[in-house]
Amino acid sequence: MASIQDSIRKSIDDWMQGDVDFAMLHACNALDGTARKLYPELRNKLRFTQTLRENYSVLEPMAFPGIDITETRWPVSIRHPTAEGGDPDVADVIYGVHRCCHGHGEELPQGFELILNAKGPDRYTCIMIEQGKVQISDRTIFGLLGVAVFSHVNVNLQVPDGYVLTFAGRSLPINEWWGRKGDFLSLAEKEQRPSVKLDFGDWMEST
Repeated sequence: MASIQDSIRKSIDDWMQGDVDFAMLHACNALDGTARKLYPELRNKLRFTQTLRENYSVLEPMAFPGIDITETRWPVSIRHPTAEGGDPDVADVIYGVHRCCHGHGEELPQGFELILNAKGPDRYTCIMIEQGKVQISDRTIFGLLGVAVFSHVNVNLQVPDGYVLTFAGRSLPINEWWGRKGDFLSLAEKEQRPSVKLDFGDWMEST
């Protein structure tokens, strides 16, 4: 597996070239590498989902603004979800669908394709939800990269100059933001977005 910094670089390169599936694969690899450093004793699935849940404060503003991803459960079938309560949360969806499919060289199931709006207007994110299906934004790629970049275990990493993340119209040069989760959270707090739990009612009972 590529190093964390190489996965971040490849993810951004692929996204810039329009290959969002490979960009998502490399973003998941960057998150997985970070999780391995944080929790080397845990198995892949648990360390991935645990690390992601511990960083919902990063993922939510970058990829799911306005949605309380800590409390929201999605009306889709995921094998052995690990979220509290037994229904899948965002970490389960990202791992169970995107991480596993791309990691095994499989096609994404229909209805789970990423929605391409990261190049669109700032502060705008689209998610499409049907019973048994959920399409999340390609902004999720950068949310995963943000979790990796801002993690304290990656503070000494480097990528070639010129690679950046963006948030709320602000450019965040990656080499200046390694390990700065606290600074990012301070930046995110200034946005003061609502955070709403989505309730899918009867759909949850049918998945």
